[in-house]
Amino acid sequence: MAKEATGSYELRGKTLGIIGYGNIGSQLSVLAEGLGMKVIFYDVETKLPLGNAEDKKTLKEVVSKADVISLHVPELTATKNLINKNNLKYFKRGAILINYARGEVVDLDALRKAILDGQIGGAAIDVFPFEPEKNGDKFATPLQGMSNVLLTPHVGGSTQEAQQNIGNDVSSKLYSYLEKGISTGSHTVPALALPPQEGTHRILHIHENVPGVLSDINTTLSKNKINILAQYLKTNDSIGYVVLDVDKSISKHALELLRKVKHSIKVRMLY
Repeated sequence: MAKEATGSYELRGKTLGIIGYGNIGSQLSVLAEGLGMKVIFYDVETKLPLGNAEDKKTLKEVVSKADVISLHVPELTATKNLINKNNLKYFKRGAILINYARGEVVDLDALRKAILDGQIGGAAIDVFPFEPEKNGDKFATPLQGMSNVLLTPHVGGSTQEAQQNIGNDVSSKLYSYLEKGISTGSHTVPALALPPQEGTHRILHIHENVPGVLSDINTTLSKNKINILAQYLKTNDSIGYVVLDVDKSISKHALELLRKVKHSIKVRMLY
C-alpha cells in the first residue's frame, strides 16, 4: 500500500477557533496549545484567556481566521442556528467544524451545502436536532453519506462511571438549591450562587420575566417599611429568579407581600 499525504495535515501551527469559552471551551484551549496550535476564541461574556489564547470581539473574526472551529455554547434562543448559511460564508475556506455542544446550534442543511461547495473542508458532529430516543430508532441527518464528515452518537454519559458521577452531581445541586437557594447548573431557573447572610431570613421569588417585577417587589417592601439587607436577581428568556435577605422580625410579613406581587410564580421562605 502506497503512502499518500494528500489531504493530511498537522495540527501544529494551525489555528483553533473556540466559540464559547466556558469550562469546556477553556479546557480545550489548554489542550490545543499543548499540541502546538494557536487558539482564538469568542464568548458573549468577557472571559480571562488561559495560556496564550486570544479573545476576539466577534464570531465572524474567529471563523474567518481559524483552521478548525469548535462549538461550546448552550442551547438557547440566541444560539439556535448560530452557525447558518449567512456566517458559513465567512469561514476560512477549507476549515473544519466540530460541534459537540448542542444539536440546534448548527443549521445542518446549510452546513451540507457549504461542504459540497468546498467552503467547509469537513465536519465532526456528535449532537443533532433530532436524536434516537432508544436503540433501534431510525437516525437521519442531512450529513449522512459524506466522506469528509464524522458522525458520532451522543453517548458521552453512557458509562457506569458517568452515570454515577451524574447522580452525585444532580443530588448535590438539588441539595444546594433546597438548602441555600443556589441554582447553578439549572436549565430552567436562572443560575445564582450566593453567600449566606448572618441574622437574616432568605426568601426565594420566581416570577415571569416581564418588565417591572423587581420594581414592584422593592416598592411593595419599601411601602411596608421592610428593609432589604441583600438582593440578587438573574433572568432567562422566560422567568426571573430573585433572592432576598430580610430582617428576621419581619420576614413572615415580607413573604406574604411577595406572594401578592403580580406575575409571581413561586415564593418560598428558605431559612
